[in-house]
Amino acid sequence: MDLSTMSIGMHQASLQNAVSISVMKMVMNSRTEIATQMTEMMSNMAVDTSKGINIDVRV
Repeated sequence: MDLSTMSIGMHQASLQNAVSISVMKMVMNSRTEIATQMTEMMSNMAVDTSKGINIDVRV
């Protein structure tokens, strides 16, 4: 195997690895942001405690 061919192959593998890590970081940051937004949304919801206590059943 030629030295230049091996060098190009190593650089391509290194670039592919760097791109994969970058995409993984973007996905992780996105999911963390979504989880934070959902938690905030749930804490801001109005909860009516009287709902679901009584059930009206007629036959």
